[in-house]
Amino acid sequence: MVSGTTYYYWGGVYYVVSDDQYVVVNPPPGAVVYAVPAPTTVIYANSQPYYYLDGAYYVASDKDASLPEENPEYKDKQEDSKQSDPEMVESDDYNYEVVGPPVGATVPYLPEKAEKKNINKKTYFVYEGTYYRAYASDGDTVYMVVDDPTKSGG
Repeated sequence: MVSGTTYYYWGGVYYVVSDDQYVVVNPPPGAVVYAVPAPTTVIYANSQPYYYLDGAYYVASDKDASLPEENPEYKDKQEDSKQSDPEMVESDDYNYEVVGPPVGATVPYLPEKAEKKNINKKTYFVYEGTYYRAYASDGDTVYMVVDDPTKSGG
């Protein structure tokens, strides 16, 4: 349970129950896990390392990790279909806490479901209330987490 909501967890993916179904959700801020999914990218904001994966941000933490309850029904389906778990980064001296996106962080790709919006004649990409701006960096496009332009006047 995180912030009063019961989450289920399997293979690096979080679920909640909605209308008698399990729905995939983003990792909830405040959740603490033993390891981050292996395809995370290390990024830095304010000299702090973050582990980024499709809109989720993790930081090393000394908080106790208590994974959400595994859903046995889903686990049985996974075993029946012989699908393996996504690879996880091996555990070390830290656990990892899910945190909100840090303003100033630059990521190499946008979350899959980010939406393009034009605000005050500038282009933003928005995902789960987080605003990103595209920038060129060494010939590549990167995306920076920025303040909400609808609150700051853009």
